[in-house]
Amino acid sequence: MKKILYSKPSKGLLATLVGAVFLSTPALGNDSTRLLRFADIHKDKVTFVYSGDIYVADINSGKSTRLTSHKGMETFPKFSRKGDKIAFAAEFNGSRQVYTMNLDGSGVNQITYYNDVGPMPPRGGYDYRVMDWSADDKHVLVRGNRLPWGVRMGRPYLVPVDGGLAEPLAVPETGGGMLSPDGKKYLYTPIDREFRTWKRYRGGRAQDVWIYDLENNTSEQLTTNRATDNQPVWVGDKIYFLSDREYTLNLFEYQKGSAPLKRTQHKDHDALWASAGPEALVYEQNGFLWRFDPASNQSKKLNIKINGNAEHLMPQFKNVTAQIESMDISKDGNRAVFGARGEIFTVPAKNGEIRNVSNTPNAREISVSWSPDGKNVAYLSDKSGEYEIYIRAQNGQGKEQRLTTDGSIWRFAPVWSPDSKKLVFSDKNQTLWSLTVKNKKLTRLDRSDTNDIEDYTWSPDSQWVAYTKQEDNGYGSIWVANVKSGKAQRLTSANTSDQEPVFDANGNYLFFLSNRDYNFSFSSYEFNYLYHQATRVYAAQLNAKAPALFPHKSDEVSLTAASKEEDKDKKSKKLEVEIDFAGFDSRVIALPGDAGNYNNLQANGKQAFVLRNQNSQNDLQIIDLQKNEKPKVVAENIRDYSLSDDGKKLLLRRGNDFAIVDAKAEQKFDKTKLNLTNLTLKIDPKIEWQQMYVDGWRILRDWFYDPNTHGNDWLQIRSKYQPWADAATHRTDLDYVFGEIAGELNAGHVYVNAGDQPRVDSRKHGLLGAEFSHDKSGYFKINKIFAGENWHDAFRSPLTQPGVKVSEGDFILAINGHSTKQVNNIYQLLEDTQNRTITLTLNSRPRIKGSWTAQVKPIAREHNLRYLDWVNQRAAMVEKLSGGRIGYLHLPNTATDGNRELFKRFLPQVTKDALIIDDRYNGGGFIPDRMIELLSRKTLNYWKFRGLKPNATPLIAHDGPKAMLINGYSSSGGDALPYYFRKLGLGKLVGTRTWGGLIGISGNPGLADGGLLLAATFRTMDTDGNWIVENVGVSPDIEVLDRPELINAGKDPSLERAVKELLIELEANPRKSIKAPKPPTNFK
Repeated sequence: MKKILYSKPSKGLLATLVGAVFLSTPALGNDSTRLLRFADIHKDKVTFVYSGDIYVADINSGKSTRLTSHKGMETFPKFSRKGDKIAFAAEFNGSRQVYTMNLDGSGVNQITYYNDVGPMPPRGGYDYRVMDWSADDKHVLVRGNRLPWGVRMGRPYLVPVDGGLAEPLAVPETGGGMLSPDGKKYLYTPIDREFRTWKRYRGGRAQDVWIYDLENNTSEQLTTNRATDNQPVWVGDKIYFLSDREYTLNLFEYQKGSAPLKRTQHKDHDALWASAGPEALVYEQNGFLWRFDPASNQSKKLNIKINGNAEHLMPQFKNVTAQIESMDISKDGNRAVFGARGEIFTVPAKNGEIRNVSNTPNAREISVSWSPDGKNVAYLSDKSGEYEIYIRAQNGQGKEQRLTTDGSIWRFAPVWSPDSKKLVFSDKNQTLWSLTVKNKKLTRLDRSDTNDIEDYTWSPDSQWVAYTKQEDNGYGSIWVANVKSGKAQRLTSANTSDQEPVFDANGNYLFFLSNRDYNFSFSSYEFNYLYHQATRVYAAQLNAKAPALFPHKSDEVSLTAASKEEDKDKKSKKLEVEIDFAGFDSRVIALPGDAGNYNNLQANGKQAFVLRNQNSQNDLQIIDLQKNEKPKVVAENIRDYSLSDDGKKLLLRRGNDFAIVDAKAEQKFDKTKLNLTNLTLKIDPKIEWQQMYVDGWRILRDWFYDPNTHGNDWLQIRSKYQPWADAATHRTDLDYVFGEIAGELNAGHVYVNAGDQPRVDSRKHGLLGAEFSHDKSGYFKINKIFAGENWHDAFRSPLTQPGVKVSEGDFILAINGHSTKQVNNIYQLLEDTQNRTITLTLNSRPRIKGSWTAQVKPIAREHNLRYLDWVNQRAAMVEKLSGGRIGYLHLPNTATDGNRELFKRFLPQVTKDALIIDDRYNGGGFIPDRMIELLSRKTLNYWKFRGLKPNATPLIAHDGPKAMLINGYSSSGGDALPYYFRKLGLGKLVGTRTWGGLIGISGNPGLADGGLLLAATFRTMDTDGNWIVENVGVSPDIEVLDRPELINAGKDPSLERAVKELLIELEANPRKSIKAPKPPTNFK
């Protein structure tokens, strides 16, 4: 019987003057404490983040003082120019905001209130990055993520220390940056990659150092190296930056007119996060802080050691239901077994206690399966250093048995044979194995060179294993292997797409899913269609002697009756499954039920069970194999399920709730829901993180597309970063270490997603979809209202909703009766108002007389509104520059939103003479072959109807010239799109080189606490078999740099150049106007 195991792809705010509170770190002898992050320096003091809190330390003594103590993550502490205050970002009120405080932690003052973008993956960093103070210490320089083309991108703002609205610098976007000592210039990198961990990167998003003259609105590019140049700082009149032009990030000093001077000589680890004070700068390297002295050109590691008890390392009990990664049910349905956060638990259906049957806090157990005889559970455990297969008694008593000893590659879930004597499993070498429990003998059954073998199932006599192998044409085919002979044979042909085989309990039939329906639906916009709802449940007689399913019924007289002896002989006869391979396809029939989207097929002797996805949810259906009737529903909204070995019970999963029900129709999930309140573990973070460190390293080893890991000694990489993992005192530290390991692969799409880290309760602060200024009257003036598209909830603009009387230039006098004169930042009155009706008091003049009120619902983010405004501005610019001849559309990504935008904006503009496709800031998503197919369509012919203009086939196609805009943020699918655009000769590419990331992801296992290291599992080649694009990017045909002063002035150099080029093309080759000829008058 098949089991579904889904192990693969789930205190006070602030201590004001806490004093010298010392925290413990792993023993490092007399050395410094590791993983002091985001440091800044002022004379003999450094401030930094450690274990999520902010510290200040004396450089000479090494003594440190903890300034903040809060569950959330504090980041980016920066000394004021005088050195008497620190600005930093924190989550004290449920939203990340910027604060200032005194050097002893007192005098905490919040200075921003605009809603942050919320948690981002580690590669996205944080909103509200504090970067500097103004020369007079009256403003804090902050990078805020408010740009229209992506929530991870930001621009610099000056925030008044005494309160007020943040004012943007005249710089369109920024990575790290710093103001000149006099505050008149801004030293920065236009591109932000500081949280990206791709080492030795050479693609189109490589950073360069620029200076922006804030008085004259001019810019100067200081570096043009193909490598990464980032984190520029001023120390006096000298400029320093980090660069990996020699493949390890080191500190360089800028020399006008000549090559920069290399000032540090680090070879083993990158220098990171440089920050400057008035006399020196500080940076991270090998997990430690270093001070660089410009006077002597010498670097010295700082000896800062923190002792005591780190609160985030304290063991604590946690419910682990959310980390359940596999499940099964006992033969009689009295208990369920779960793999959750690295342990194996059994849970009673109703009465009794939850049991932890593995109890291995320093190892991880996954992929559990209950034996059909009910005695044992099998699972994978990495306690030996690699994942091996173990079994133990289901009650946790006695010793476990280790069945395999040769683990060197990731293994998939073991599944028991019906006689409980064998297990079948596969691995990341795409090999299928049978394992005999008694003698621990391994038998190789088959191997695939086109897919991982993951859906395998036993015959009821325990002699055959059925599974799916992918054909070269992409279809799946059903194969079976005999465990005795080791011979594998095909059952279904390559002409149909078949998957998920399962035997019936009597050995007569094989059930499977197959796409054999070719249903299509027409588009609402054009004569086009797609094939969908293609799957049904099918059955095939395994041999000619098997009785037919659903035989014709006829009531006849029984002339004889079977004797008791015959019945006894029949029951005692050993079940042997016979398979007639010849003519298998001719014995296939469809079971009752409509074609649809199905998965997770299981069966007993009388019913088949399957999940049907419709209306965005899975419903579990039951098919009666005795009656030729349509399926019935067992339960709705079921994520997964498992069928007991006696076929009488089902374990269901709905979200993170579970229930054991009868294997019948119309079951009540809530009535038999399992009580998982006590599914708890005592988590010791240091022990769990050590296991996760090895697991993450192992996942990259086993899932990265190149087994040679791009030439790395992967064991050496594990040793190299082990001291870093040992030093972790906060879950974000482990993500940082993972990022460094991932970076060693020198590949795109090797990402870290956060796991179980301290979270604060988010407060739903509101925004109004508008920009304001603080009027001299004390009220706030509406300078701009973003239009939005109110028919689409994601683009709802509160101030443009029907019935809201407000215009640009009006004043907001009060919010919910609180006068805006009472605050110096209007966003203070919008805290905790998201999607709640509020009352605005408005007037066209800054006075109460003549005012009116309006009720609106604030939104959480303005990004979509800013994006829509930016796109409409570009479209209007193209319309004006081209005299209406050229159309414009922007593609934010190649996923769902990007495909919608393409179709939405392409259709109305197909009659334009030419077209500009803007791929800048395209965040990727799907492989964009469907998008390029639409863009490359050509008219095949026209049709003339009486009295009407000719109509084209296809109706939606654009025959005119095209151009595509690209830049360093054109990423992933946004790399592939311009590559395809050029390959098909659709037009010129204008702008700068794209990101260069076409080593992609397709899914891999996660970590014990729900975190994830995404290993890049495939790489892109051209049609001649050459690697393409990766770490290079797609170069433009016409290079145009969108200089910041031009963007700030409302220009768009790349866009303007594309218009110019297309107008030249149209002049040389005007688009033809098709007119029907005069119809013929005779046919002689």
